[in-house]
Amino acid sequence: MAQPGFIRNFSSEDVIPANRLVVVSAAADFHVALAVDASAMYAGVTEQGTDEHLRVDVVMTQSAPIEFGETLIAGTPIVADSEGKAVEFDPANFVGESTVYVAGWVMEDGEAGVIGDIFLAPQLIANIPSA
Repeated sequence: MAQPGFIRNFSSEDVIPANRLVVVSAAADFHVALAVDASAMYAGVTEQGTDEHLRVDVVMTQSAPIEFGETLIAGTPIVADSEGKAVEFDPANFVGESTVYVAGWVMEDGEAGVIGDIFLAPQLIANIPSA
């Protein structure tokens, strides 16, 4: 069971579902957007999704429940898919990229669609060389 740490309320640019990765938005201070890839710094994981005023609580530290976008195994580093779901960070998919952000790692095994726990550890991986 996730034991979230720091939770902060943000404005969002659009509707964001619960249990999805979000990124720091360039729109304005204290704004987040749905993460759609690994190209921006992750702010964390949404708790309940946006409300009618486009406000959203985001778990920013420790662990958080997230929807898996594919089958994942405990210990796997993750990034966001196009829907903000957790998918495996595979360096082979980012060869030649100069900036890739990783959100953290999976704490339990699960299949696509499962709400599982991740440990939030946002980090930048730069200059992934070719094999």
